Amino acid sequence: MTAPAAQGAVTLARAQARGVWRAAGSYLFAVLLLVALSWLTRPELALLTSATQFVIAAGGLAVAVLLTWFVPATTAAEARGVAAAEPPAPATPPMSDTAQASIAVLPLENLSGASEDALVAQGFSAEIVRALSGVPDLRVVPFMQSAAYAGRKLGDVASELNVRYVLTGSLQRSADKLRVIAMLTDARTGQSAWSESYERGIDDLFEVQRELAEAIAIETGSRYLNIISDDLCRQPPQGLSAWSLTHKALTFWTVSYTREASADAIEWLEQALELEPGNAMAHVLLGFVLNQRVVNSFAEDPVEENRRALAEVEAALRLAPRDATVMEYASLVWLNCGMRQKSLQTARRVVAIAPFNMIAWGYLGCGLAWGGTDAERAEGIAILHRLLKVAPNHPSFPFWHYFLSFAYTEGEDYAAARAHAQVSVDVHPGFCLGWVLLANALGVLGDVEGARRAIEQAQARNPRFRTEGFQRYLVAISREIGDSVRKQTQGLVRAGLVPPPTEATAA
Repeated sequence: MTAPAAQGAVTLARAQARGVWRAAGSYLFAVLLLVALSWLTRPELALLTSATQFVIAAGGLAVAVLLTWFVPATTAAEARGVAAAEPPAPATPPMSDTAQASIAVLPLENLSGASEDALVAQGFSAEIVRALSGVPDLRVVPFMQSAAYAGRKLGDVASELNVRYVLTGSLQRSADKLRVIAMLTDARTGQSAWSESYERGIDDLFEVQRELAEAIAIETGSRYLNIISDDLCRQPPQGLSAWSLTHKALTFWTVSYTREASADAIEWLEQALELEPGNAMAHVLLGFVLNQRVVNSFAEDPVEENRRALAEVEAALRLAPRDATVMEYASLVWLNCGMRQKSLQTARRVVAIAPFNMIAWGYLGCGLAWGGTDAERAEGIAILHRLLKVAPNHPSFPFWHYFLSFAYTEGEDYAAARAHAQVSVDVHPGFCLGWVLLANALGVLGDVEGARRAIEQAQARNPRFRTEGFQRYLVAISREIGDSVRKQTQGLVRAGLVPPPTEATAA
């Protein structure tokens, strides 16, 4: 598709989403009806010249179209009963073939050569995934998963990730100019479904993201263009530096997952917020990393770091209350701070907006199983098992096994808890808490030596980890998780790794 054609398609789709054509048609019908009635009932109006009548009608039509254009898209959509901003949440994660279309976004190739531009290219690709992930009838492979397929044959990418479309391209920066080339390939035919070249100033990078996401939504046949236009991309970053620092922090933390990585990520996110205090993603990621430090026993002052984490999450939501990614991270922070009901409410809202957001589904499954009723726990376990079936290659695969171990521990099925914890540490041996759950299950099942060896593995990955600290963490957040402290630590108690909880802490 040529540039003018692509821009024209975007404009037409925006107009359709906003109800412009319906408003224009309704207005013209009303004008014709009024003219006919006036000729029958007020013949004197016939004295008006045809030219005058045309000017009046055209002027009124222009006013109607302009007013409709500036009405929020969601209002028009809801009035028509389609493309509502927040559709009802599905009961379980949808299967991969239930979406109208599916896409994997590969990292843009960095043609500039500079290392900082590689980060820009990666961040640009991640932001495209972020925007498209909120489109309910489009399944989007998480970027951390699709990024591993850079340089692979597109047919293999499509087959292994089970997608119809693959987006590839390149990014080149020169001084204050930017050139982005994007190509959408249909895996069924192996042919290009759409391609475009964008040559803009650096400051226009975020507008290019918007245009590209909209073009992809059009080409894949989505009915939800208004969500991209008005919800997910409504607050572009103010500068490239803050944006780059944010993506650098997220990438480094999710790959390294160490105490040192968390400290570096916090430093970069704080720098990003100095440059751009209104960056919602930087705020929520800072809250997320601070909270993860507490959960993983990295924090120097757990109480203070959790307090900061909650404050950063609230700041992010004030800035971007409808952003699915912001809400996704917020739900996990609230869950880890013992605010279970708030976490569940937020996670359900995320999967309603973005039903193929498998990370949010995982948080929802864990939250349902943690301290809930038997019915809630069964629902959470069903969600997590379905995730393993739907997305077996997802980067969160070991964490879903960890969540299942947690869930079965809550139900006191320690054999199942042990099995899932074992898979979690086999796939991700650096995840300290997976070893802790394994140790607890082994202790309950009578394998005291196995429990102690598992804790030794946890401490080898994080020398600062102490089982007493894990117990205190559970106690601190036990307000909404009932008897969870006893369930999650009784194997550690039997193995002599923590003291028995008091009556107050076990309740």
